[in-house]
Amino acid sequence: MRLTTEGMIGDRISIAGHPIYPGYLIQGGKKNLMIEAGLNMMGPVYQKAIRSLWGDENRLDYLFVTHGHYDHIGALPYLKRNIPGLELRAHKATGPLLDKEKVLQVMNFLSRQTCEYFEELRGGVPEDVEIRPVVFGEPLKDGDTVDLGELHCEVFETPGHTQDHLSFFLAEEGILFPGEALGNPIMQTENEVKVEFLTSYSNYLASIEKLLRLVPRVKIIAMSHLYYYTGDHVPRFMELALRDTVRYKALIDSYLDMEHGDVEKAAATMLRIEYDEKGAVYQERNAYATNLAAQVKAVAALRS
Repeated sequence: MRLTTEGMIGDRISIAGHPIYPGYLIQGGKKNLMIEAGLNMMGPVYQKAIRSLWGDENRLDYLFVTHGHYDHIGALPYLKRNIPGLELRAHKATGPLLDKEKVLQVMNFLSRQTCEYFEELRGGVPEDVEIRPVVFGEPLKDGDTVDLGELHCEVFETPGHTQDHLSFFLAEEGILFPGEALGNPIMQTENEVKVEFLTSYSNYLASIEKLLRLVPRVKIIAMSHLYYYTGDHVPRFMELALRDTVRYKALIDSYLDMEHGDVEKAAATMLRIEYDEKGAVYQERNAYATNLAAQVKAVAALRS
């Protein structure tokens, strides 16, 4: 089944925040973990949910994020400021992003823009949700296993969407948290996956294949946006992710051929035809155009 990211997954995992930006709260026998930190404006919402679930937000021990995009790392600084003992962990390349002033400016700008889409939060977001530098704990890397007591979180490096991308697997529960390594669901259809390679097509494809090898152990896929998948939808979604990634590269190649390898022209033509004329892309136009430019560049790099 495809289920909206809200409520509980079993007895140990609660979903906080908003279905588009879920934070997964995991109760171990010794330690408690949150996976993903959504938008900055979700910080107070996550904190309230943690307090409601465990009686005290200080019972949250770890916060892991899949990668350093503003809509996955946004509430992390807020939660660290309000839960001082919280240990933040991510890929070694994620933390340094928040030390760069230009990156912070872009993240906070995009966060403010995105907030405009949420009527219920307009004007009600406290000023201290600003994304600022924070200190991370020991970096997570491929092959790491974090013992929560009765539950173990396995770490997989899954680059391609970003260079710093990680996926997490809760072994005893059979729950995979792939971030955007498998792309993203599309609200309007269950028969396609939105392909999300931004830095490397080859790495993205290899990451999907790496996660596919987990299929016999995976019972649930908990996405970072919108849905989680159970039952037969688990292998089906992963197979769609692989199929649509290959198809999407072929589509980009066709536009590069049309424009004789010119990356900018190919991206512009693809934007006009696929987005403006066909109207088949379910994403805000500016965001689509930005991602598309990176994807066309990534595919063009394979041709040189």
